[in-house]
Formats: sequence, C-alpha cells, structure tokens
Amino acid sequence: MMAAVEHNPTAHPASMRSDLIQIGSLPQHVPSRVCLTCDVCCRFPEADSFLRPYFTAQEIAEAISRGINPDAFPDAHGSQIRVVPNPMGEGYVCSAFDPATSHCRVYEKRPLDCQIYPLAVMWSADHRQAVLGWDTKCPFIGTGSGFEVRGSGLKAGTETIDQYGAKIAALIERDEMVETFERNPRLIGCYQEDVVVIQSLPRLTERLCKQPRTSNLEPRTLTLRPITPKDYPRFQHALAAVDTPLAAYALTPHLIWGHLFSYYWSECDGHLYLFAKYTDGLFMPLPPLGPGPLKEPLARAFAFMRDHNQGSAVSRIENVPEEWKAEWEACGYSFRPKDADYVYDARALVELRGDRYKSQRAACNRFIRAHRFRYEPYDERYQVPCLDLYRKWAMQKEARETDSVAQMMLEDSAGAHHAVLTMASKLGLIGRVVWTDDGLVAYTFGYFRTPSVFCVLVEIVDRSIAGLAAYLFREFCRDASEQGAIVINTLDDSGLEALRRSKQNYHPLRMIQNYIASTSSPAGIF
Repeated sequence: MMAAVEHNPTAHPASMRSDLIQIGSLPQHVPSRVCLTCDVCCRFPEADSFLRPYFTAQEIAEAISRGINPDAFPDAHGSQIRVVPNPMGEGYVCSAFDPATSHCRVYEKRPLDCQIYPLAVMWSADHRQAVLGWDTKCPFIGTGSGFEVRGSGLKAGTETIDQYGAKIAALIERDEMVETFERNPRLIGCYQEDVVVIQSLPRLTERLCKQPRTSNLEPRTLTLRPITPKDYPRFQHALAAVDTPLAAYALTPHLIWGHLFSYYWSECDGHLYLFAKYTDGLFMPLPPLGPGPLKEPLARAFAFMRDHNQGSAVSRIENVPEEWKAEWEACGYSFRPKDADYVYDARALVELRGDRYKSQRAACNRFIRAHRFRYEPYDERYQVPCLDLYRKWAMQKEARETDSVAQMMLEDSAGAHHAVLTMASKLGLIGRVVWTDDGLVAYTFGYFRTPSVFCVLVEIVDRSIAGLAAYLFREFCRDASEQGAIVINTLDDSGLEALRRSKQNYHPLRMIQNYIASTSSPAGIF
C-alpha cells in the first residue's frame, strides 16, 4: 500500500517534479485524520513487496536531497524504494516513513503513486491495456468507512471516488504525463484482483503498446552484464509479480547451474532480460520480466539472440507458462513442451492420510522406530559432511543406474549441489538435514516461489536407510506448510522414469505445463 500518511493543507500534495506533469492543487481524497491513524499504508509484510512505491530518477534525487539514504534506491535511474524492518512491530516500512510519528519524510515531494493513492495505475487482467482503479486494501475505502454508496461509486463528502478517479485519469492522459510513463513503464503496476477498475487509459495504453517495427528493434540496445548478488533483488521483485506456480520463476533453479552456464542480464524499457550462455550460444531461461505487453520485448530479445548467435537454432526462451502460449503463437512463435512441474496439496503431504498414502506412512514410521536421529536446519558448517553424503549418494545411484541420460545428469548435478550448499543464504534457500549416530544422512533445500507455493529444489539421502527419504520429505513439507505453503512444487521429473513413478506415487494435484519458445522464420516476426 503506497499512500502517504501525512497531509499538509498548506502544501500542494499533488505537485509533481520536473519529470512529471505539474498537476497543481489536488485535494487528498482520504481525510488526514484517517491516514494518520492508518496501520496499513507505507507498511509491507515482505521485504520484496511489489506494492512498494516506484520513484523516477528525479523523485529519487529529490528524496535523497531530503535525507533519504541513497542505498534505499537500487537503481538511480528509477526503482522501487527499499523497505526496512519495522522498529515498531512486524514486517517492513518504507525508508521514507517514520512509524513513530506516522509521517512521511518526503511528503511534499512524494512519488506519483503515493500522491494518487488509493487510486492505482495498473495493467488489466489480460495485460492488454493500462487502467486506473481504486484499491480495496485501503482501510478507509475497503471497509466503506466514511463512504456511502450512491449511484456508481463510493462517496466521501460530495465527490465519489469514481469522480475523483476521472480527474486523475484526465491528468494521466495528458501528453506530459504519458511521456513520463513511457520513460518509466514500471510506474504501471501488475494486475491486482483487489483493485477495482474505474476506467481505462486509452492514450497511455496506445503509447506503451505500440506495435514493434523492425527499425526500432536494434539488437544492440541490450547490453549484457554478468549477474551478481547485488542484482538478485531487482529480479526477485520482477519475478514476484509473475502469477504462476512454475518453479522456474525464481533465480535459484537457474543460478545453481553456474558451472555449466554463464548468466547475464540486461534492462530495456522497464523489462529485465536474463540470458544464459554456453558453448552453443545464448538463450533465455525465462521470458522478459516487466509490466505490460511482451510483444516488443520478445521481438527485441529474439533479435538480440539472433544477432549474437549468428542465426543458430540455439536462440530460444524457456519456461513459458501455458496461459501465455496462445498470445505468443499469435505473434508467430513456435513451441515445444518441457517436462511439467508436479504440484501437490501441502496438507496432504504432511498428513499422509488414507490408503493411497499407506506406503509412505509405513516408510516414515519404519525410519522413526529404527533410528535415533536429529532433524534440524542446515548450517554452513555442514557443507563438508553434506558433500561427503552427496558423493556417497552418487556412488549408490551409479551402481544402480543404467540409463545413459541419467548418468550424464548425475555428472552435471555435482556442481549444482555444490552451489546449493555454498550459496544457500545468498540464494534465499531453506535447508534441512538429518543426523543419526552414523553422521549426516540426509539434506534437502527449497524456496518459496510465492507466499503460498513452496518448491523443493534438491533432496539427497543415504539410500541404504529405509524410510529416510519419505520421512525427510514429509517433515520438509510440514515446515513449509507451517510457514504458509498451500501447495508444494517438486519441479519436473527430467524425463526419468524412476523419478516420474516416485513423484506420481505422492498423487499430485496437477501437472503444470510449460514450453520453450522459438521462431523458425525471424523475418516474419521482426
């Protein structure tokens, strides 16, 4: 929630900086007495909340001049502000917000989305148009406090919020403001179901959804930079806005393969591009990340890869969700399926109730009865015993594995497990280990794709210990469930029959299909 919480009646609370239109004296729609007692605005449950206000370059400079730490802004050219732990309670607060006084330190020069709140500019559900809506998360509006329903809108005093929205929409549709949004496309937020659409913004939509033209898609507009830990937050923020349970929509499952691929990134017109490079060339493990239509970012990405790869067929974009496929096909892209993710009901995996989980319950009980053990969080001090266990596990697998593909995958996975064990904290991984009298006998790691979707990334156990794998998986799912997970994603089966049977035995809710996009006729698309 991005509303400012202080109202200074002697100031122009909606006056804009030089990079935004001067919109003059605009009364704050929500009364100051309400804002000053609100315990929602300017506070955030997560450090990477997509609701954090976006500051343009000029707004960042203004905020810094008013005492805000420059480190609060990841990108001086424009970015969402970083939040800090709330000293007065749980969660986080905006770096410009003083929770002791409920005052904003940059109130007179606060950013656009704070000025117009509880209105918000966002993309429509189908990502085809920019719209203006009112946010039901605002307690004053969401509860109807101080409002009464008259005609088509909520009413405060003599002006409905629809009427107030019409004024703001007219201002946003002015040439100066449209140009500001064009320079800062991240000012438009992702679609939110709890924001009630008031009206569309046709001029803004037209400007930001222009059809790409070959002359405008200069592949050199993308500059590759090696991805480093300081870049992780900007990707995590962008990934959080993508509505899919696919496990690939996180950095972790990609970066652990850094021994096989070199990862680079670029940014253009508000979209982030993640590239992976190997001997054969350059490809994208994820689509461009950012608000609004992807037609032009896709065209730019393929133009860049085609130029870099000199026409090689390696140019592709992986992990395209099923629901995006039709729109991309309409643009001329072709697809082939990847192995689907397995998604389960978290409570079912914790409780293991009924006959269909009889064998898993028996396996857990067998391990518990037969061993003295300790299940606990992973600590970096455990790297050496975990790597020793991995080598033991790999030898056990090699002794039983006859599939040549599986053998190659086993060889490749050693580097990934080393990365997991050494970079767990940087990658935001959650890890658990099991000890017995014989030492460390199991480890597993995962991450939250969303607050309700937990992904199990790796699991290694001493295969000679009966029931250990079932016990470890159940307890890890229990931990995730207690932290808010509703579904568990165990990634794909890599086309391995034994792994497919194991995953099917836990009765997935559904399979989440995803695709690899490519083009066989670049001239027809670009």
